[in-house]
Amino acid sequence: MHKKWICLIIISLILISCSTKPGPNLASKASLIHPKSTTKSEILQYFGPPVQVFVAQDGKEEWYYYYRVKNFWENFPIVRKYRGEDYTEILKIVFQGEIVEEAHYYTVKPSYKK
Repeated sequence: MHKKWICLIIISLILISCSTKPGPNLASKASLIHPKSTTKSEILQYFGPPVQVFVAQDGKEEWYYYYRVKNFWENFPIVRKYRGEDYTEILKIVFQGEIVEEAHYYTVKPSYKK
């Protein structure tokens, strides 16, 4: 049992360390996913390795892809508080075996402190 967890952690670390961030077309590529028919190898072809991988006790795998759309002004001291586009795109893909069971694309905006 412990060997499985150690192996899972090592594989997850390898996947995370080798991951590349998806480009700004994460949303359009997400439309290529068809639950119950798209395979893991197709997902790797479309997106590359996932940023994060979780394996549930029931054997389902969750793969996560992220892309941060930055506020253009955040690097300029005088106008950095201008809140233009600033959000993170997230794509969660759930596999049952080698086939996509479900896929969810959503965005998250950062909370701003006043």
